[in-house]
Amino acid sequence: MNAGPRGSAGPGGGHQPGVDIYETAHLAGGPRRVAEVAVLELREVGAVTVTGPRVRAGRDPGDGAHPVERAVLRLCPRGKALAAVLAAVAAGPEAAGVRRVLAEAGLLGRRRPTAAGRRVLAAARADGQWPAYVFEGWPVPRKRRRSTRHAPLDTGMIGRALDRIGRTLDRGMDRADRADRAEHGDQPAPSCGGGGGGD
Repeated sequence: MNAGPRGSAGPGGGHQPGVDIYETAHLAGGPRRVAEVAVLELREVGAVTVTGPRVRAGRDPGDGAHPVERAVLRLCPRGKALAAVLAAVAAGPEAAGVRRVLAEAGLLGRRRPTAAGRRVLAAARADGQWPAYVFEGWPVPRKRRRSTRHAPLDTGMIGRALDRIGRTLDRGMDRADRADRAEHGDQPAPSCGGGGGGD
């Protein structure tokens, strides 16, 4: 997993190499982001599955799991609502421990990152070490545009459209024919089926 060194945020200006993925997540989005990143990190290694609105623990990720990840796994051994897991982890002692490390390092104030914390966060973003969801939160799936490239041909729809076009053209030709006769004073041509007089 990407967690890296635990609880080693350092004070000062630039990017602190010891600031781990969860400390970075907290600087970016608070305890809720910490919980989101834990679920996503566990999903990446197959330790949890997320199906729709539910999350379920899978295989044990091993001894290297972060305490926040352990909290996620304890909450959903048989499957649980994702929203409930995220809320519980965000309010739990493990996320509070991440906050405490950042506060002690002078990177987090009462409500938001300090100037030093913002510099660390900006440097971490520029560094590209962590996935985008650490900074942006739970990824929202893009709406898939319906592709017509391989859609079956609707011959019935095409036939109906051609029929409408044909009727429209017929009406237009009838109007044009009547207008032409009216303009020239012509009479309609006799029908081929009309009975002709004999000699």
